[in-house]
Amino acid sequence: MDNVYQFYDNKLGVAIQYLTADRNNNEKSLALINYTTLRKRITSKTSPEKELRKASWSGPALVQFSSLCKEWKNQLIVKFGNPPEKIKENYFKKNFVLDTTAFNWFSNYRYGDHNLGLDEKLIEKYTVQASVLNTVLKIKEERKLYAKALGVKSLDIWQTLSNDVNAFKDEDHCLPTTKDSIRRKTNLFAKEGYESLVSKKLQNNNARKLLDEIQLAVVDELIAKHTNLDNEEISGMYNDMATRLDWPSISAKTVANRKMKSNLVTYAGRNGSSALSNNVLMQTKRKKPSSSMLFWTLDGWDVELLYQDTKIDKSGRKVTTYHNRLCVVMVLDPSNKYPIGYAIGTHETPDLIKKALQNAVSHTKELFGDYYKPHQLQSDRYQIKKLGPIYKTISEKYTPSKAKNAKSKIIEPHFSIINKKYCKLMDNWSGHNVDSGSKNQPNDEVLNKIRHSFPDRVGCIHQIETIIAQERNKKRDEFLKGWGKTAQEFKHKMDVSQYLFLFGLTTGYTNKLRGEGLTLTINGQKLTYDSFDIEFRKLAYLDWRIHFNEDNLDQVLAVGENGKYRFLLDQKYIQPMALADRKDGDMEELSKVWDFNKNVENYIADQRKENIEKVEELFLSKPELNDTLAKLVLVDSRGQHKERKYKEISQEANRVHEKTNKIIDRIESKDSAKIQNNFFKQQEEYYKSKIDIEEFLNID
Repeated sequence: MDNVYQFYDNKLGVAIQYLTADRNNNEKSLALINYTTLRKRITSKTSPEKELRKASWSGPALVQFSSLCKEWKNQLIVKFGNPPEKIKENYFKKNFVLDTTAFNWFSNYRYGDHNLGLDEKLIEKYTVQASVLNTVLKIKEERKLYAKALGVKSLDIWQTLSNDVNAFKDEDHCLPTTKDSIRRKTNLFAKEGYESLVSKKLQNNNARKLLDEIQLAVVDELIAKHTNLDNEEISGMYNDMATRLDWPSISAKTVANRKMKSNLVTYAGRNGSSALSNNVLMQTKRKKPSSSMLFWTLDGWDVELLYQDTKIDKSGRKVTTYHNRLCVVMVLDPSNKYPIGYAIGTHETPDLIKKALQNAVSHTKELFGDYYKPHQLQSDRYQIKKLGPIYKTISEKYTPSKAKNAKSKIIEPHFSIINKKYCKLMDNWSGHNVDSGSKNQPNDEVLNKIRHSFPDRVGCIHQIETIIAQERNKKRDEFLKGWGKTAQEFKHKMDVSQYLFLFGLTTGYTNKLRGEGLTLTINGQKLTYDSFDIEFRKLAYLDWRIHFNEDNLDQVLAVGENGKYRFLLDQKYIQPMALADRKDGDMEELSKVWDFNKNVENYIADQRKENIEKVEELFLSKPELNDTLAKLVLVDSRGQHKERKYKEISQEANRVHEKTNKIIDRIESKDSAKIQNNFFKQQEEYYKSKIDIEEFLNID
């Protein structure tokens, strides 16, 4: 049959190559279907043809013979003959015998107050299980003797028996699949006989009263009620129904037993889905990051420190309250629980979170010399639509925690540690976890007596900042050591432009670029900024929104057209008016401006030159433009652009620039004040001698 028919997984298959027309150029193929089409069909859930095996080193791809249509089967039989009639029986199947004694025993089994019998499905199931276990016991003894006779000591008999039981598909026995579970089941069957196979639920008196699935469903739903009914209430409601439906009544103890057994199903109804996730479902065990800056987490904390606050009420009277608390948003690096960033406010807000992140990134510059962002950031889902873009920008990977999953945030237990370690030592400590007992609470009477000594808001902020500073001082060396261990691929710099765009303050108005630069007022101080990037000059027509860091005003970020254009500007270098006031570096900065302007002029000249060439070419190639006003204005009688008249003047200006550069070189090598003064005089005389201003004014 040339391997047309092959058995795999105890099923008869047909090699695909004998069915398809365009695969391997098989001359014996029936060519019934295109190979690609057949592949799509046998992998589809709705197709009648079923794939039996994928092609591999062990053999060709097979399609199940029984799944083929009658026409295909007939063509296969005509060409290749009838397929094999049966699969060689395995050893376990040969030894399997259905236990009729077990069938009779389970048929006569009775349980419960009403002397109930097993239903037919259970009788059949238990009979098959007993027959399989009989076979296991028989083969087990044979294999032990066989192994002993051959002197084999390493044979894992229970593993071989487990393999046989799992491979035995002729009967749906529903027995366990692992070797340990099949061993326990077999040993218990050898000890207790058929009784061991009967479910303990049927043998339990409480379960007998709730045998019917509908009855169980009623009790479970009463248990799962969100109002948390007690056992007496549940049994009373159930028994009222039972009387009307002729069901057996139940006691509160029966409900209590059922509540324990159905806890997994009913827990969420009584306690909520969050409690189910935190207390019942499987938790992930995690370890701290291996080095610094791999992972940040953040959260808000209402600090357990009280402060007094005086306000004016509606009647104009001063009212002082003493129960006020501040909120801290803390950014924590779990590698050694280092407080990398924080911000203090009255309550958690998106702005407070943003300030905490800014503080964290700013602190990285204090630690490492440059701004850095973490490889991964985790937060809860508070205001995630608004804060999500910031989280994603400030980290390489942003992974929000699952909603209402407090255990995923290690920062919350850390707050408890800080509260116990620092806050509890202060007189204005408010206590922690009120419901936990008096040992975690201060004396209310004493608190009331000393309330007038509580710090005000500024004083309380100072307390919190001192606590965080102490934490940083204790852990800084270890954190820096961890930074040294961090792989280079996980060290992500944040450039100044990105920092200012994310965290910079704005003036609230826009500015225009002028010749002297871009001037703005910050905290009452007038400052001027500019850029040596020519692209910034090209966009001088735009209105610019300025982002700045009030702690460092050396650079600002100019943002135009809603973020489309961004330029980092430097604060303008201030040149002295008097030559006598000049100091080292002034000439270098002046030269930068001259060089930049020269480059801009060259750029302008190059662009004008290109334009002139294009205009001349246009008018030369288009005679129909001869009598137009545009040609009269732009081109002279020789067909050349009138701008050519500037050529000699432009060349003379270039010679002036060259002379200027030579003079600057001399300035740097001689006495600065004297040479500079002579330089400006020489420059003025040179211009007067070389350039005729009237020539500029009399150009056509």
